[in-house]
Amino acid sequence: MGSSPNQFYRPQRTRVEIADAADAEEYLEDVYAARLRLCRKQDGVREGPLLTHSRTAVGPFAIDDAISPGHLTAAPDPLNRVVVLWPRRGRYNAECDGLRGEVTSGDITVTSQPDLPHRVTSRDLACTTVLLDPAVVAGVATGLPSSHAPLPVRFSSFAPVDAAAAQLWKNTVDYVRKTVLADDLLATPLVVGQASRLLAAVTLSTFPNSAVSEPSPHDHTDHNPVLLRRALEFLEANVTNDIAIADIAQAVHVTPRAVQYMFRKHLETTPLQYLRRLRLHYARQELLAADGQRDTVTEIAARWGFAHTGRFAVLYRKSYGESPHFTLRGR
Repeated sequence: MGSSPNQFYRPQRTRVEIADAADAEEYLEDVYAARLRLCRKQDGVREGPLLTHSRTAVGPFAIDDAISPGHLTAAPDPLNRVVVLWPRRGRYNAECDGLRGEVTSGDITVTSQPDLPHRVTSRDLACTTVLLDPAVVAGVATGLPSSHAPLPVRFSSFAPVDAAAAQLWKNTVDYVRKTVLADDLLATPLVVGQASRLLAAVTLSTFPNSAVSEPSPHDHTDHNPVLLRRALEFLEANVTNDIAIADIAQAVHVTPRAVQYMFRKHLETTPLQYLRRLRLHYARQELLAADGQRDTVTEIAARWGFAHTGRFAVLYRKSYGESPHFTLRGR
């Protein structure tokens, strides 16, 4: 289940430049909660820091940017994160459990199995790295609550399934950076939870993996509307919380597929579409009651899980026939 509606996941931002290898190891060990044994090869005189590292961490994921000039090797302990690396410049090679990832500028790769050590080498590397909580990834992969999903997710290849999938992954990361992480006011529990599952879903669709959910013979049976009523009551009671289909399924004691089927059959919608409409309704109620001189559409939308103000405005106008700004100004 999610956090309380008043708790905001404020993005935590850090940036360092480090010239000494021992200091770099100590810093990275603290940032990644794992030991990294670094070795910088002497391949000519180089000036400047050994490592430039910045991070934006929020809730269950983080996005790092790092610059490491020269030739560097490392042997990290298990990171206990699903990590995808995107070089902007240079070359990066990773080896873990018989799999290899070899990338240059513009490529992307998984760096390791989440729970296993690995070895990496890089040359003149500037990269973006996305780190995801493996429980969130497993929950998205299986449709089960994160606390019940089998861990860890296993990748059968560190390379994307194709170029289109890789581009979608990069576009998604850029969207999260420019929307969720660009404004601290947008980082509400609802928005952060949705963003983490979005990153997990696009990572799972981009890289071959072994985490699948098995169908149940009860997934498509005709469910009693009593269960639907319980599901609707659960959504109403948890509209301010960060919830997923797995949470609904757990609450009414059916499978996630059964929840999907039940909403399609009786309401001709999906559970998450219904939840979005419910949140839109409450956002409208708050806009109607808000102070147009003090409150903003952006803040109210974010409280109800809408990170992109423009898309919120389109959905709002489609539903209510007026702009949210018009509603806020008191009609």
